[in-house]
Amino acid sequence: MKIFIAGGTGAIGRFLVPSMVRHGHDVVALTRSADGARVLHEMGARPVLGDVYDRGELSRLVTEAEPEVVIHQLTAFGAAEGDPLQQTHRVRTEGTRNLVAAARAAHARRFVAQSISFICSPAGEGLTDEETPLYLDAPAAIRPLAESIASLEEQVLGADGLAGVVLRYGWFYGPGTNYDPDDEIPRAIRRGRLPIVGEGLGTYSFIGLADAAAATLLALTQGRPGVYNIVDDTPARLSEWLPFAARLLGAPTPVRMHETLARETLGEMLVYVMNEQRGASNAKAKRELGWTPTVPSWRTGFEALYSGSKSTQ
Repeated sequence: MKIFIAGGTGAIGRFLVPSMVRHGHDVVALTRSADGARVLHEMGARPVLGDVYDRGELSRLVTEAEPEVVIHQLTAFGAAEGDPLQQTHRVRTEGTRNLVAAARAAHARRFVAQSISFICSPAGEGLTDEETPLYLDAPAAIRPLAESIASLEEQVLGADGLAGVVLRYGWFYGPGTNYDPDDEIPRAIRRGRLPIVGEGLGTYSFIGLADAAAATLLALTQGRPGVYNIVDDTPARLSEWLPFAARLLGAPTPVRMHETLARETLGEMLVYVMNEQRGASNAKAKRELGWTPTVPSWRTGFEALYSGSKSTQ
C-alpha cells in the first residue's frame, strides 16, 4: 500500500514508520529538514522536504506520492514564551486543513489522524468513550486545546471522499516523550516538584508508543470511519501512578498541594489534568480494529522504562 505520513520523525512516528515498512508498505514521509530526511531514510521511508503550512507545495508532494492512505501524526510543542500550545493548536487546525485538502486532491481513500483522549468533558462518572463530548465548555485556559481537537476531528470525519479515522491516543510514555527517564516529568519527580493536586483524582489513560503504533497500523485497513480511543487497559489516578513512578525513580514521596493553591501557581490546565480528567475506554478499538495492547498496564510499562533510572541525588 502507498502511504504518505506527516509527522514520521515524532515519538510515535519512529515506531510507526519502520513498522509500516516491515509490513511491505511504500512509505513517503514529509519532513522540513535534512536531518529529518536522514532519519526517515534510515527507517526505510522515502523522505520529501516540505512544510505543512505551504498548501500548494504540500498538495504537489502528496499528489506525486499517489497515496492510498494519508497519516497525520504532527504535533508541535515547546514555545519558550507565551502559550506553549499555540503551535500545536495551529497544526491541528491549519495543518489538518492543508493535509486533508492535499489528500483529497491526490484521491487518497483513507485519512488517519492523531487526536487525544484526555480532553473530553470531566462531567459524569466512569470512563469516557468515543461518544463523550469534548470539553468545549472548559475554562478559558483549557478551551483552545479542546477547540483545536474539535476542529481536527470535524475536518477529518467530515471530508468528502475520504474515510476519516481519528485515533484518540492516551498519554504517551516511552523514549522521546515527556515520560522518558531523562525528560521533563521524571526530572520533576526526582526533584520533588510534581505534586498531587487536591485528591489527585485526575485519571490518566496511558499508552506505550509501540502499542500506539500497532493500533495505527491496524487502522490503515481495519475499522469503519470514526473515532477510536487508543489507551491501555488500566486507567490510573494521579494519586496512584505518581507515587509508583517516584518509587521506581528513587525519588522523594510526592507532596500534596491544595487545589486552590494549584490554580494560582500551576494554572487551570494542570489542575484539570491532575485532579479532574477522566480515563478512557478502549473497548471500541478492541472490538472494531482487532487491537489489544501488548502492555495492558502502565505499571508494567513504567517498570520497564524506569528500570535502572533511580536518582543518584
